[in-house]
Amino acid sequence: MLVAITGGAGFIGRTLVRCFETEGWTVRSVLRRDFETGSVDAHIAGADVVVHAAGATRAPTHTRLVASNVALTARVVDAARRGGARRIVFISSQAAAGPAASLDEPVSEDAEPAPIEAYGRTKLAAERLVRDARDVSFVIVRPAAVYGPHDRDFLAMFRLAARGIAIHPGNRDQWISIVHVDDLARGVVLASTHSNAIGRTFFVSNDQPVQWRDLFQSAAESAGRQLRVDMEVPPWLVRAGAAAGDLVGHLTGRAGMLTSGKVALTAPRHWICSAARIRGELGFSVDVPLRQGLTDTYQWYRTHGWL
Repeated sequence: MLVAITGGAGFIGRTLVRCFETEGWTVRSVLRRDFETGSVDAHIAGADVVVHAAGATRAPTHTRLVASNVALTARVVDAARRGGARRIVFISSQAAAGPAASLDEPVSEDAEPAPIEAYGRTKLAAERLVRDARDVSFVIVRPAAVYGPHDRDFLAMFRLAARGIAIHPGNRDQWISIVHVDDLARGVVLASTHSNAIGRTFFVSNDQPVQWRDLFQSAAESAGRQLRVDMEVPPWLVRAGAAAGDLVGHLTGRAGMLTSGKVALTAPRHWICSAARIRGELGFSVDVPLRQGLTDTYQWYRTHGWL
């Protein structure tokens, strides 16, 4: 079986490549330069499954975000259809669905999507493109917050926690669903092979959500430290920093970690989802407990000089 994976050199894409190869698949990585040189069709042609993992979580302008998440998806869908792929698996995001109403009511796949910022809206728009594709079956995978080796979004947390410091941009008590990248990759393999997956949408996450305050504490413990400082930044200061981050992004053409879009994600109290569907319909289970995953991620950062 042949799988073409877009974004194969990225954080999630690297793990997908390794996981599919371990399962005996022939893998073609579709990289950024393939989109730039127009060779996407050649890389996707003949693939049994196309996994579309390429995209952007942030961008300096809304136009760039749409280009990375919507226009790029349209190109991949067209290439998959022309290349004769039997299935396209789109890696979306929990952000496309929006936050949950409460801790007791995690978002499910049946809920009406209600994204609250630009990234989530572009992922939802891309989902609709995938659903409307002709002549190719689809599966949509919505990961919760993903962490693990090669990830840069959680790196800032580990850098602070390794110094015994926790700084929260207004989200210390926020609950989030989370998943290790290895578990996500196994879920994507299931979505690529299981007959029950066709035409379905699946959240992928750990069984239990976690608060940011506890996540920082666990990250510190993985580094053999205890938190000496645990502070929440005042909302007005967070907003000011995000406005400055937006300006720098427009001027430099590179989006930083603190933007208005990222700050919008800190406002809801419950960024949690239910993975009951993928467990019940595809037999998915989490293999990487959170504490083990955090420790392994910290050691990877240390080994590769990221910390």
